[in-house]
Amino acid sequence: MNLDEFRVDDKNTYLFKPENCFKDMLHDLKNGKVRGTTTYNSKLDECWTWRTQEANIWTGYSNEGKSLFLKQLCLIKALEENKKFIFCSPEDFPANEFFDDFIHTLAGQTTDIYYGLDRVVSEEVYTYCYNLIKDKFIFLYIEPPHNTIKGVLEEFKKICKTEEIYGCIIDPLLKFARPKDFPEKDDQYAAYIGSICVDFARQTNTSFHLVMHQTTPIMTDDKKYPEPSMYRIKGGGSWSDGFDNVLSVWRPNYAKDKIDSEVQFASQKIKKQKLTGIPQRFQMSFDRKTNRYCQFGTNTPIFNFDKFLPKKDKLTPLKQLI
Repeated sequence: MNLDEFRVDDKNTYLFKPENCFKDMLHDLKNGKVRGTTTYNSKLDECWTWRTQEANIWTGYSNEGKSLFLKQLCLIKALEENKKFIFCSPEDFPANEFFDDFIHTLAGQTTDIYYGLDRVVSEEVYTYCYNLIKDKFIFLYIEPPHNTIKGVLEEFKKICKTEEIYGCIIDPLLKFARPKDFPEKDDQYAAYIGSICVDFARQTNTSFHLVMHQTTPIMTDDKKYPEPSMYRIKGGGSWSDGFDNVLSVWRPNYAKDKIDSEVQFASQKIKKQKLTGIPQRFQMSFDRKTNRYCQFGTNTPIFNFDKFLPKKDKLTPLKQLI
């Protein structure tokens, strides 16, 4: 549909009547609507699926895995469909550590020689994994105080004009400067950020993701933090209003047991539930050794990264290469 045909008085205003849309409506009736595409886990697909032109918030407590889980969703999507993603993630700087983390997950072995030569991934597999990801991820870093959300989106737009980008991620919000001339009220800032992020996703035809922390939690009587809520996003509960979807990652036992592996993903708000998913939880475990998320209570990864790896009988252990 060419929007210019419906422009009103040369402004950014468009007027539609049913007869303007009927052709597209019949097409969807006969061929099916544009639904969200798979995460490559059927149970997870029930909660949320990938849709371009949508803006997502990811929230949760610090160090409970929201960023890592999002990165692994991007990784499997990139490998399965040859998609490309761009991240602006100051907490992952320097960039070599950001890219290295993808290789750890893909290989399912540590990339840190500190843990021993018998456990570290071989140079052959490391290089093999590097070649799989090198054309699929871009890392953007903007030095403070120039790193406003608007500034990042402008840089993203430039890259989207020269690269075929599927997803754009800003992680986390608190690392980016608020414009000096912007009102102090958090709800006004939330409305502003929501508006420009949603507009960006629509204009660039990308899947947009903004990672945000929860407010400082109060521990419950059973020594746990409450489940993250879209109404307790740091900066005010109005953040969720301006975005299409709100997703959370929570480790329910982390407050009292830092090595407990249980993780819960939840789709707390889904704007277009008929097409994207139904708000619900997905339970899983995290395996620190492989850096992968697994089916709850097992060591079976929820994403099949091993299918992309070379056969082990053709590899040389790193300790034989040193």
